[in-house]
Amino acid sequence: MHRPSRFTAVLGCLATLAMVGCATNGNVAPVTPQQQPQVRVPSGPGWVYKDGVLYHQPHYMVTRNAAVKPPSISLTYYGGPVQTTPAVYIIFWGYQTYGDRQGVQNLLTTYMTNMGGSGHNNIYTQYYGVVGSNTTYISNPTGQLLGVWNDQTNKVPLHPTDSQVAAEALHGVTHFGYNGNASYIVATPHGRSTSGFRTQWCAYHSNTFTNGNLVSYTNLPYIPDAGSACGSNIISPPSDETGADEGVTIVGGHEQGESVTDPQPNTGWYNTSYGEIGDICAWTNIQNDPFGSYSYTSQPMFSNATHSCVHSY
Repeated sequence: MHRPSRFTAVLGCLATLAMVGCATNGNVAPVTPQQQPQVRVPSGPGWVYKDGVLYHQPHYMVTRNAAVKPPSISLTYYGGPVQTTPAVYIIFWGYQTYGDRQGVQNLLTTYMTNMGGSGHNNIYTQYYGVVGSNTTYISNPTGQLLGVWNDQTNKVPLHPTDSQVAAEALHGVTHFGYNGNASYIVATPHGRSTSGFRTQWCAYHSNTFTNGNLVSYTNLPYIPDAGSACGSNIISPPSDETGADEGVTIVGGHEQGESVTDPQPNTGWYNTSYGEIGDICAWTNIQNDPFGSYSYTSQPMFSNATHSCVHSY
């Protein structure tokens, strides 16, 4: 679900910082704009500068009761980036402090470890990105999970704001390093989630910005806290998960697919009426899909090739 918004912040201070240096004492000359390379700071509708962090308004996955099945449609490519060699880093923010009673860390880690090379993730290979005159199709390599970090350095607020989640994604970039093909998943722990989780949405993905680079990130709350609204006990679970945590792989897979095909929301593969590759098929025809020797509960994703929701390609 896309929530349109007006541009609500002035970014002139960021642009100035990106272009102009400052003297630290009387013996050091100021750095002029000609000496400092210019960094293009994103601006326009949807970009927000708050609490010292620049981020884009999130793109949300709706709860089960808000899902809408669209008519026959297609996704359109709007010229923005895609993740042609998808990768993932997971930041388990405060899990060791606030608990993980449903074993979400292990499930999410094994799911992201095994998704690469699967028939489900092969759906994304029909989509592509264009840079200049070069068209590159999305690949589906094995080993897409490149790192896991239990971050205990920053306290998790009871209701982390969008800017705080974006800041935590940037902490992940500092920890892991920058990868333009990666999604940085900020997994918040039991009992700590951004306002609107469970009642309006199950997760979201967005972008933030650092050192001239866009960073794709996901806000993934503790999905079992939402119960049936975000997938608990939706079908009989496979042996690799339980009914209580089925939503973890449904929602995690949804956001990962959208991060791959539309990492900068609404500029990659998108439908102006019904959203991204996962939105069109959200909460429909849920199945237990094979991921190598494992099986996880998953939603289908939209295929432009067949104009339908599919579980593999």
